[in-house]
Amino acid sequence: MPARPTTSAARPQTARLPYRDRYSLAAWVYDIATAGWSGGAIWRTRARALVHSPPGSTVLIPGPGTGRLAVEAARMGLRVTAVERSPRMLARFKKRAARDRLEVEAQLGDALELPAEPLYDTVVLEHFLNVFPPEEMVHVRDQMIARVRPGGVLAVADFTPLDPRASGLARLAQRLHHVTPLGGCALLTGNAMHSIYDHGLDLEGRPDLSLVEVHDERSFHLGPAWFRCWIFRRQEASE
Repeated sequence: MPARPTTSAARPQTARLPYRDRYSLAAWVYDIATAGWSGGAIWRTRARALVHSPPGSTVLIPGPGTGRLAVEAARMGLRVTAVERSPRMLARFKKRAARDRLEVEAQLGDALELPAEPLYDTVVLEHFLNVFPPEEMVHVRDQMIARVRPGGVLAVADFTPLDPRASGLARLAQRLHHVTPLGGCALLTGNAMHSIYDHGLDLEGRPDLSLVEVHDERSFHLGPAWFRCWIFRRQEASE
């Protein structure tokens, strides 16, 4: 479990090869795989991230993948900026937006390299943080918090943290449910392996954030509630 974060001054230095699109194959199976593995719960937690975003407000979605949430946000009348590192994912994203005749600002690049301005009314991290190892994840999350305007919303969709009150067998099943897709992504795309992140615990007590909502979704609407959306509001400077 990563330590509770403080604002990072610089991105942790990790060994990185020159970027190549390791999501080329994943792009073809991503939507089917996430829907099948979670029984639609992954999508429902992501959609939940938009409930506090009124029409006309600005939304940043880093790592939007094939763009399903970004397109849904545009359909709701939100002004969407999405930044995706994978050319193949971005191509599928743009195809989806064009098919629905929706205007979305879709950029190829690294969301951490966006200019400091503008800030956004909502920043949605839709399983985006699972890509990173713990130390780097904390830095990335801090940088995305910094992209939220005072009074705006940070929404994080991810796996539900382990419940210490659950039986050992239940916790083992939940860990296996998390590590199986994570391992597949690690092999296919080079994403990091790590334990389940608890963003609510990590961000508890930060003076610049208040927790507005915690919402869990069940696999196939009937199974265990192993997918969560946290919604935080960034505090106004005077608060």
